This record gives sequence, C-alpha cells and structure tokens, in this order.
Amino acid sequence: MPSLASENPILEDCHLKALDAVPLCVTVTDYSDPPKNIWANASYLSTVGISFDAFLAQDALSKLDYEEKERWRARYQKVQIERQMLIEKDIVPVGNEKISVEAIYGPASVKRIDQNGTSGETIGCVMTVRWPIDIRRQLEENTKYMTSLLECSPYPLCFFTFDGHLITCNPAAIAVFGKTIWLQSDIFGMSERERRGLNENVPAISSSGSFSIERTERRTAYENMMEALSEEGSSYEVDLPIKRENEDGTSELWYCRIFAQRQKDPFTGEPIIMISHQDVTNLRKVECELGRLEMSEHTRQHIVKQHDSDVAGSLMVLLGEDWNFLYDGGTISDARSDGEGDGDGTPRSLESTVSANSAGLSSKPMQLQGLRACLERADDWDFNVFDLEREADGLPLQVLCWHVFMKHNLIEEFHLDQVKFVNFLRTIESGHQDNPYHNATHVADVVQSMHCLLTKGGIGKFVGKLEILAGLLASCIHDFEHRGFNNDFLVKTQDDWAVDSNDKSPNESHHLSSSFRILRQPECNFLHQMPQAQLAHLRKLVIEMVMATDMGEHMAIVSKLKTDLQKRLENPDDDIGSDPPDALKTLVLQGAIKVADIGHLYADHEVHIQWSERLEEEMWRQGDVEKQREMKISFLMDREKPGVTKSQPGFVDFVVRPLFDTWCACFPESKVLLERIDRNYEYWKSKEKEHHDNKT
Repeated sequence: MPSLASENPILEDCHLKALDAVPLCVTVTDYSDPPKNIWANASYLSTVGISFDAFLAQDALSKLDYEEKERWRARYQKVQIERQMLIEKDIVPVGNEKISVEAIYGPASVKRIDQNGTSGETIGCVMTVRWPIDIRRQLEENTKYMTSLLECSPYPLCFFTFDGHLITCNPAAIAVFGKTIWLQSDIFGMSERERRGLNENVPAISSSGSFSIERTERRTAYENMMEALSEEGSSYEVDLPIKRENEDGTSELWYCRIFAQRQKDPFTGEPIIMISHQDVTNLRKVECELGRLEMSEHTRQHIVKQHDSDVAGSLMVLLGEDWNFLYDGGTISDARSDGEGDGDGTPRSLESTVSANSAGLSSKPMQLQGLRACLERADDWDFNVFDLEREADGLPLQVLCWHVFMKHNLIEEFHLDQVKFVNFLRTIESGHQDNPYHNATHVADVVQSMHCLLTKGGIGKFVGKLEILAGLLASCIHDFEHRGFNNDFLVKTQDDWAVDSNDKSPNESHHLSSSFRILRQPECNFLHQMPQAQLAHLRKLVIEMVMATDMGEHMAIVSKLKTDLQKRLENPDDDIGSDPPDALKTLVLQGAIKVADIGHLYADHEVHIQWSERLEEEMWRQGDVEKQREMKISFLMDREKPGVTKSQPGFVDFVVRPLFDTWCACFPESKVLLERIDRNYEYWKSKEKEHHDNKT
C-alpha cells in the first residue's frame, strides 16, 4: 500500500494504521477529471467487499447515473476546488445493492511517497467519512425503537436543539398543544425580542443598531435552564404560563410544567434537550386555593388581632375574600367596645362601614364602599391620600400597595407569595414612626404618585414589568423607619446610621438595609420564587432609586436628566429605540421617584398646604432637638423664625422647577404637573406679597 501525506501534517503509515482502526468508512479520492481513488481504510473495504487494489483500479464514475455524476461534479467544485466541508446523502454499492448513507466530505491535500521515502507531487483530493453499514443499521434499529417508545408514550415529549428549536415531538405533544405556533420553533414560546442574543440566529443587536432585549419570565427561565443543563444527564423543572391555540380559533392561558433533561444525539453526538410538558393548570388552581385559605388564616390570626374589623375587612375585600367571619361571635362589637372609632361610637363612614346593628351581616360580605371609591381615584393626579388614610383606618400604605400591585398584575407576573407580601407590607407600615411628615401616609402618597407616573406619565417605553415592580417597591420602602431628622443632623451628631453608612446618605442607606433585612425574613420574603439573576437586578434598581431620594444628589440627577436623557430625546438623529439601555432606564426611574417624593407640590391646594405645614412642624422639631443639644439650629428649623411655609416660592424656583422643567421636556405627558405646581406656587407668591405689604 503506498503511503500518503497531507501538506501539514504529513500522514505517515502510523496515521493510516490509525484510520484503519476506526469504525468509520474513510476514503480519499481525487475528484478531478478523470477521478481516481487514492486510499481507503479497512472498514470501508470490508463494508464494500473489495480489496485495496480493486479499489484503486475502480472507475469511480462508471456505475453512476446522470444525476449521481452531477452530484459528483458539484462535490468536486465545492470541496476540492473551493475547499469547503459538505454533508449529504451518498450511494454506496454493497454487492448488488446500493445503500444510501450520510457522508461527510472534506478537502485534503496529500503527497505520494514512494518506498524509498521520496516525496512526489501534491494531490488535491477529497476525504470522505461514512458510517459503516452495520453500525448504520444498528442506529436505524435504535432510532426505530426510540421512535416507537416516543410515539407510544402518553406524555407530551419533544426534542430540541440547544439553541431552542424543535427537532421532533410525539403525538401526545401534538394532541396537547394543537396548533400552538411556538411548538414549531421554540421551547418556551419566546418572541424574537425575548430570544435576542441567545444564539447566533438572533443577534443581540437589531438591524437599527439598538440593543433590544425583552427580559421576561420565559427568557429568565430559558437562561436558568441552559445554566442547569451544563452536564449530560442534568435536568431542570419550571412552571410557565403558556398560551394555547384551540381548534376553534380561540386561545387560552394555561400553566405548563416543563421538565427538561440533557441528552446526546446518538448519531452526531451533539447535546440535545428532551422536554416533557405537563398541563398543571388545575394543580395551580388548587395551589392558589390553598394559598387563599392560608391567606385567610393568616388574616384571622394576625391582621384581625392587631387592627379593628374595618381595616381587616378592607384588606380581605382587596384580597377577594368573603370576610363574614369577621362578624362571627360579635367581632365588630368587640372591636368597637374598646373605645376605638369616633367618640360617639358612630362608624367612620356610612359608606364604608356598617354599624353593629345592621341586618344581614351573616348573609352578605361587607363591601367598604368608601375605601373602594377612594382607591378608584388612585389613578388620578388629584388623589387625596388623607382620604385614604381615613378610609383605611390609618393603614394607607398596606391597602394602596396591594391595590397598585394588583393593578399592574405584578403578583401573577412574578409569582409573588401573597401571604408573605401582606406580612411584608404590614411590617413596613408598622415600622414608620409617627412623624408629622415622614410617615406611612407620605410613603403611600409617593407610591400613588409613582403609580401615576408609570401608567400615564409618559415613561412607558422606559419601563417593563420588572422596572414597574422596582419603582413601586422602592417607593414603598424609601423612608422606612425615618426618625424625622435629615442627613446633615445624623452626620453632625455621629448617629449610628451615619457611622454605619460612613456618612454617605445615612437615612437612605438605613431605609434600604433595614427593608432588605425585613425582606430576608422567611415570613416576609414574598420574592422567594424569583430567579436569582432577576432578583439581583431588581435589588440593584431599588437601591439606585432610594439613594436618589437624598436631596444631596438632587442637582446631580437633574443634570444627568438634562445631558443623558433630554438632549438625546431632542436629537432627531438619536434613536433611543423601543428598548433603551439599562443605564437610561435606571436614570428615568431615579427621576420618577424624585418627582413622586415631592408630589405634594402638585397635589390639590388643600392637600399641598397640609403637607407643607406638616413638613414645617417636623423641621421645627429637629430644630428643637438641636437647640436642646446647644447645636447651631439648621436653616428653616427655628420655631422663632419663618419656616418652610414662608420660603416655598424660593424652594420651587431653585429646587423644584429645574427638576420638573427637565422632566416635562422629556415626558410631555407630565406637563399637567407643572400646571398644578404653578397654581400652588401662585398661592405662596400671594402670601409672600401679603407678608411683604404688611411689613411695609
């Protein structure tokens, strides 16, 4: 047998012996005209049933028909001339029979070496690799066996490539999914934006040059699955809501439990994903019912014990519960007999409560109409949070947070634990001190303002569901455990909060750390089902937002809004796109919480006056403490001098208006806020003029 060598490296006899040992059919052929067989290994010669000399003497084209000869010439052009790989079906003669097998054609360059070791000319050729017939038949039998098992299985089974595209599925899967389009191409039914950047077929950058990734529950589940399936045999399980197309053209949302396992393609050796789907919609309904019952029990044991029946009832109504149990055994009379409520025993509102003597308590759930009417106005800029405080019996934050979370469908979207969410809200609200200004009612006011900015403030293209969750959660905790002292006071007095934060935004740092400690408690961790990567991103957003409420950062953020956002939006050549970068989303959320934090400036006049007077009283209280400690009394905090209510025009001119002018330039839908601020501003200007005239 003559020796062959490639240009680099040279194939010597030891290499040829190695090729003889492999269980694959390997041949080397010069496809140029006239074609010549150059070399074949033992496996090929045995499969075809000829000797090596007979193989060399064989006329490669003599037994081929016209179509096969055309394919031969095409291989010559693509592989031997253009030097490209090619995979296609090939016809191999076995005795009197011709067998179709898959063949891999690759370019090669070899040299003839005579028996004296002298190198001859370099020959361009094609190396062909095929499965031996016996192994191919074994694979076919194995495939038929596996296919029969797949078809007989009563469970929906599918096989996907590792880039998420369907290879095949069994009849049970077709019966379950029907005409569901996503089954044709994707494991989790993701859109192109969701899949962006996951594989080379869907690049991360769109044709317009913008980075457009839609981060959804399905994409997060896909990424977690790919991370879990890092080794052969590994598995992953998740429940996802999937839309199913019915034969009558209708569609329905159902919960699909997806079990994925990493397998190996027996032919190519490439990793594939075996997916088993199970409809768990009814199971989820049972789980939800159990959660509802658990919620009811928690409400009985905790909320009703801590608060009067009206407040417990308001929460239960919002949770969709039948709260007749509140009236069993004279709960209302017990709650009222301890002196709570109005002095004469009259219920808080004829619309929102029913007296203990009302009929039909045991047959009809009570609806707190006053509270509901108040919550219906939560979508309006002129919302009166003091009405909510009254209607919710002093628990405005719990009630409003539940309301807006439901309004944005966040509990279902992120599978939030409802029981733990109520525990978290109750703990956060109870952690707010009875300050004149920085109290739970102010926080509820900020949550409502953030809700309005998210829904009709014009920032829709900058926020997805996760950003909405972050915005509302940050608003809920942004003043947690506030003691009524500003950062400057805490730093000057070397307060523990300042020491812990190294004098960096001591209030805001404490609000965050203490809130996240609450969230870490098992009974309050309503985010425990959230994927780790998503939870980390949420935490980062919340931290960035709460830290932005430090007035020491005010001008820096206003400046960033001008340079990084306003100028880009005003530049017609700068297409931010439908999915702006994360840094810009964070900046918008920071601006939104700053707008919401001073939202009383665009509240109805009476509400604004009340908040201004409360802020003045709180600042005077800090001044009282500074005076007791013989410290220099801070600006506007001396009771014996004009306070906040006498300096509102200057505060609006130098602090408020730069923020709102920039914000409304970026988001024209919010211009109504400037108009409302101007109305309150004119009032303070008139008071200022009146004061000046009196002095004159």
